[in-house]
Amino acid sequence: MAEVHGNQPQVPAPEIRAAPSEADLADFERGLAAGREWARKASQRALAWIEENPGQALLIAVGAGFIAGQVLFRRRTLEDELEG
Repeated sequence: MAEVHGNQPQVPAPEIRAAPSEADLADFERGLAAGREWARKASQRALAWIEENPGQALLIAVGAGFIAGQVLFRRRTLEDELEG
């Protein structure tokens, strides 16, 4: 990594500043399409599992909500206040 002296801005290398090539953009679009397909399949599989196991899905949702509530909304104690 290059050093910066004073308030001189560090300019990136020309390869980084250059506009992406057509091949790079095509690769990016293929990656986006693959990600969308993966997300679509994952959501379909999750919904199918939920329809087959509604009781387990409900228990998992309640447990996840409880844990999230404990993490996000925990009360700070006096010891926490003194430490932080």
